[in-house]
Formats: sequence, C-alpha cells, structure tokens
Amino acid sequence: MTAPGQDSPQDLAAAYALGALSADEARRFEAFLAVSPETQREVREYREVAALLALDGPEGAGSLPGGLRDRVLERVAEQKNRALRPMARGQAPRPSSVVWVALAATLLLAVGLGAGLVSVRGRVAALQGELAARNATLDRTAQQLAERDATLNSILEPGVELYQLTSSGDPEPGIQLFWNRQRNQAIVHGFRLKPVPSGKAYQLWFIKDGAPIPSVTFKPEPDGHAEVEHVTVPGAGVLSAAAVTVEPEAGSAQPTSPVVLLGPLKRS
Repeated sequence: MTAPGQDSPQDLAAAYALGALSADEARRFEAFLAVSPETQREVREYREVAALLALDGPEGAGSLPGGLRDRVLERVAEQKNRALRPMARGQAPRPSSVVWVALAATLLLAVGLGAGLVSVRGRVAALQGELAARNATLDRTAQQLAERDATLNSILEPGVELYQLTSSGDPEPGIQLFWNRQRNQAIVHGFRLKPVPSGKAYQLWFIKDGAPIPSVTFKPEPDGHAEVEHVTVPGAGVLSAAAVTVEPEAGSAQPTSPVVLLGPLKRS
C-alpha cells in the first residue's frame, strides 16, 4: 500500500517518462513498473506524446494516433487534480506533487499550443496558396499582354499588307490576313466566326497558279475570334487569293466543302 502523504507509484508515470524523478525515486518506480503492465502502457504513451512534441514540433499535437491524445490529456487532468487536492484543503503540497503539477501543466500547455500553431500554420499555408494563385494569374496576364504587343509589332512592321476575307453576300464573319512579304509570313485574325461541328476546323487555303494550297487549320473561341501567327505563305508562283473552308481537324490535302470565306490577294 502507499503510505499516507505519498504519491501512488502509478501517479509518477508521467514524471518518470519525462525524466523528472530523482535516482532513488526512479529505482523504486522501476520496481513497481516491472510488475504493472498498465503502468508500462502509460509510460509508453507519455513518452510517445513527449517524443512527438519534441521531435515533430507543433505538428506533433496534430499527428498523435487516434484516441491517444484524448486518453493522455484525460489522465493528465485527473492526476493533476488529485495532486492538487491537498493544497485545496490547506495542506502543504508534497514535493513530488509539485513536480507532477508542473509536468502536467507543461504537457497540457504544449499540446494546446501545438494544436493552435497547427491551425495558424494551416491558415498561413492557405494564404500562401492563394497568393501563389494570384501571382500565377498576374504572370499569365503579363504573358498575354507581351504576346499581344509582339503581335501588334508584327502587324505594324514596314511591308506588312492587310487583306480581307469575307463571306459572299454576308459582311459577317470576316478574316484579316496580315501578309509580311519580306518574311513570307502571315497573321490570321478572324472575328465573328461561326462555331464548327465537333471534329471539324476552319482551314486556310492559298490559291497559287489557280490551284488551292493547303495551309493551317484553326478553331474560333466561343466569342467567334481566332488568331494564328507565323503562317507560312507559299513562295514562287502567282498567289491570287486566299480562302477558308470547313475541314477535318487534321486538315485536308484538297478542299472537301464549299468556300465560306474568300478574298483576293494583290500580286507582287
């Protein structure tokens, strides 16, 4: 039995696990520990909690195995209250009880602060994610503006000629063909283009020496706009016109549908 005024050996499990017992107290406790499987389990759990808090940092409070944290904190609260009862009755606290109160309070505070820091860190991580998303959006916007500037500069280069491709009897839709004769390249800008069926696309043709020469395929955006840069214009021979038909997405070697847009090209 435990003598009056002394702690039960089992009550010293946390102090032993945290290394707070004197050498003499530790020897007596170890003798009791050898024959008490329940106390051995408690010591293991206290050491696991202490290790997670020490090695994992604040996250340890959030990574304890299921139910372990609650069991340990419940036991801490019960044993802390038991150690404080003599003081509540006006009695002088036992030295080991004072140690136990300090250890229990430290453990409770560490777990509580750890959980709070985990919450704060989670919020910080969320804010960092939002900031990264906004920065990515700004980067995409800046890239789009740079691309627009590059396109505008290409259009305004000396020697660039503008040609219009229109639909017969209908002013809408339309395509602007910016032809840079020096580079033998063109920029296609379509507007108010109608949607194409699934698996289909618009295809540009250059009429050279009276025969259609296949060029790029493209699909309009939902608002009817389309833009294709760095379109190679056939060299040699005589270019008299440019036309657009609806073809399979991969393009065709010869037109397989009626011309939907057509415009003459000025001979050099």
